[in-house]
Amino acid sequence: MPKLRAAIIGCGGMARRHLIGYQRSGRYEIIALADLHEAAMQEYDDEFDLQTTHYSDAREMMEKERPDVVSIGTWHSGHAEWTIAASAYRPKAILCEKPMADTPGRAEQMLVACTRNDVKLVIGHQRRFLPAYTLAKNLIADGAIGKVEWIHSLGGQGLPNFCTHQTDMFRYLLGDEECVWVMGNVERKTDRYERETRIEDRAVATFMFESGAKASILCDVTDSWYQGAKIYGSEGMIDVTTTDLRLMNSSTNGWEEHTPDPQHADSSERQFEYLEAGTAQAVELADWLEGESETHRGEATHGYKALQMIHAVYESARCHERVEMPLQTRVNPLDVMVESGQLPVERPGKYEIRAFRLRGEGMESDQEMSS
Repeated sequence: MPKLRAAIIGCGGMARRHLIGYQRSGRYEIIALADLHEAAMQEYDDEFDLQTTHYSDAREMMEKERPDVVSIGTWHSGHAEWTIAASAYRPKAILCEKPMADTPGRAEQMLVACTRNDVKLVIGHQRRFLPAYTLAKNLIADGAIGKVEWIHSLGGQGLPNFCTHQTDMFRYLLGDEECVWVMGNVERKTDRYERETRIEDRAVATFMFESGAKASILCDVTDSWYQGAKIYGSEGMIDVTTTDLRLMNSSTNGWEEHTPDPQHADSSERQFEYLEAGTAQAVELADWLEGESETHRGEATHGYKALQMIHAVYESARCHERVEMPLQTRVNPLDVMVESGQLPVERPGKYEIRAFRLRGEGMESDQEMSS
């Protein structure tokens, strides 16, 4: 079967990881790149031994190249704009980096645009493809720790970027169970941004699910954090990371170590997560497009629900109440709090925690496609 023709909008760090998955899967041909910086595109060609056509205008690229698959690797505020724009050219699929969008309303528009143009939309929550996460999910489904009562996780660098992985993980571990309410609070004394999206200094949140399971996030509250969680059940516990997990129940005689075998990388490799999960994500997308799979673990409704859960934390802080799901507020409640004066900056001076990702002299604003 011919390879899928793939193009990339925004040649930064995250789209690079999409590209790694495309190449390692052996199912894609990278045909074109779009970015405002020629140097960014040339770096891709040199690093991955590509011979692509370069564009400074992504719409021109879509019109001329008509790719099968498009990756969106811009900063958060560009996810909706470029997904909607790319969908108008009717590729078979779009893989958009997470978080899905900078507001729930813009994420809804992405779903509408891709539905009306018959485009499959995937959000890059690649950790659904980690063998340790899937083993934890299966152990929970098999009753290895009884009824899940609490999932505890740590995060950092603001809720929208890092912690959408955590909210998506909660749902994945629970078999994509629905979140029914959210309650949380934030602290924001400084004018802090992440990829040109306003973020808080610290946050705490609790999430309730249909089964009665609860989950929590402490974001930027502790000195360190990690991708994974501690899962407490009525009959045992699971401690899962990106590479392995530990299980304790009445049959294990203490902690039982599990390191599930990966399919696409060695767990000792640097950036194992992106080599393993990124490749699996690309393989499953190709399978979905070619009729070998009925769906994709990263299908966009999951990314949308993970994003809603994050913005529900902000809405809870804004309204001082428990927020019932699904979230009805379509703007960013943190923006509303700051801009209305409800949450004033006490230590002035806007700063961008991802400024090291910018090119040239930029310090605050993206002003480019890449992330």
